[in-house]
Amino acid sequence: MKHYFIYILLFLMIASGCSSNVQNASDVSTKENSYMALLNIEGDSYYSYDLAEEGEYTIMEEYGKVQKKIEGDVMPTENLTSNYLLEGTKIFTVKENSEVFLAKVQDKYEIYKKMP
Repeated sequence: MKHYFIYILLFLMIASGCSSNVQNASDVSTKENSYMALLNIEGDSYYSYDLAEEGEYTIMEEYGKVQKKIEGDVMPTENLTSNYLLEGTKIFTVKENSEVFLAKVQDKYEIYKKMP
């Protein structure tokens, strides 16, 4: 009977040792792998919300074009810079909401809303 107790104790020790997860500090990554698509307009940050449905927004005028595309993990700080949109992408104002801009990407419009 004593032997069964020792075998059970030994089994539990081995099982708990195998399930422990030790991580080396050098293996920890501090870099994010997913970035939010951002656009800076006059010092304010706008984030990509969705693709606009037909008739959802009325385009008023072309606001400008993206002047510079920066790296994806960098927050754009200059006017008309983006960490996602390519240089030359047209940006439009809309009638329905002054805190929404549309970016023309290929044949679709991507909605950019002002960050809270």
